Formats: sequence, structure tokens, C-alpha cells
Amino acid sequence: MGAKGNNRHMKRLASPRYMKLTRKQSKFVPKPSAGRHTLENSIALLTFVKEKLELARNSREARKAITQGKIKVNGKGIKDTKFALGIGDIVEIVPAALSYEIVPSDYGVMGKREVKSNSRIVKVIGKYKAEGNVDMIRLISGENLKCDKKEIAVNDSVVIEAGKVKDVAKLEEGAKCRVIKGIHAPEEGTIKKITKGTAMRTASANIEGKNSSFETVVENIMAIK
Repeated sequence: MGAKGNNRHMKRLASPRYMKLTRKQSKFVPKPSAGRHTLENSIALLTFVKEKLELARNSREARKAITQGKIKVNGKGIKDTKFALGIGDIVEIVPAALSYEIVPSDYGVMGKREVKSNSRIVKVIGKYKAEGNVDMIRLISGENLKCDKKEIAVNDSVVIEAGKVKDVAKLEEGAKCRVIKGIHAPEEGTIKKITKGTAMRTASANIEGKNSSFETVVENIMAIK
């Protein structure tokens, strides 16, 4: 009888394009834990440390660094080697005092950039009421946060510091934005017009970029400060 349940690893050749991995380095690659990000838009912490940051010569060294608490994600110590990372997450290397933000690269695949602050901006993809009539927001990073800022709407972005919402970037005409998916990622520009969605058409936005103007669906962009 065949194996049942989820596989703990995936074949490197079949890994999502988002990970942007070399295909013939090994047969398998750790499968990101479910929950925070979708499989198609995430990478396991161990893979990120070993192959993207190149801080370890092999998986054993990367696993040791993680389990010893030398890596933080969004300010919290993480010891799960398969912890899923995606856009909006900040990975801190504690011994070296270095932090890296996961950002979109060409065509929306995973990229990274060094940052000096653990403040981060993340897109809101849902809003709901929790028990006790508490306002909650759901973020593209898979997080759910309590928020008392009534002006926040789905598709806006929030600035997070120490796990709390400090500011809001509204997705509206005239706002600055970054493309996080599609062929225009990771271009930045100004929103000139937003066309509301209908039953037959997805909401879209006209963006004036640095070198050209283009149109993309609202799902592919996030407001930035």
C-alpha cells in the first residue's frame, strides 16, 4: 500500500517557480510547512538560510543554526526548519545582526534585500470581527492581527513594528505601489486609476511606472509608503 498523508519533502525539479532554485543540485528540497503562505509562494526557512543567504555549507549546518535559535522571523525566534517564508517576512541573523526582507523579484519570484529596520509593510487580504467584537485583519503573510484602525480596508497595506500596526498605506488613486506578482513585478509606480471589479471583470489598476505605464489586476499590487 502506498504512503498516506502529506510528503515532508518535494522533488527539487518539481519545486514551485517562486523558490527560484537550481534544479540539479540535489534530488529533494524541504517542503514549507502549511499555514502561513501558500506552497506556490513560499520557501522553507532551512532552504532560505542555506541557498539564498549561503550561511551554511549543507543542510546539517543550516538546521543547527535554526534549532539553536540563531534565526528570527519577524522578531520571533523560529526553530522549525520548514517554517514557511514569503513576501513581507523579515529574517534576522542574530549573531551577525543582519536582517533581510523577502521581496518580489522578476516576474514575482522570490527575492531578498538587506534592511536596517525590522519595520515591515504587508498587504491586507481580509478583515473580520473576532469574539468580543474585536477588529482583525488577515495579511498576505498569513498572519492575523488585532487592529483598531477603522480606516483599514482589504487591499490596503499596514506598517508593522513589534507585532503591532503602526501605520496604514491606502490602496487608492495617487498612492505609490509595488507590483508583487505577474510580468511587471517588482516594478514600483503611482496608481493613476482603479477600475472596480464586477461579476465579469476583476478589479484592475492603471500604474505609471518609472519607464512606462501599464495595467494590472489589483491582486498583483500592494500600496507602499
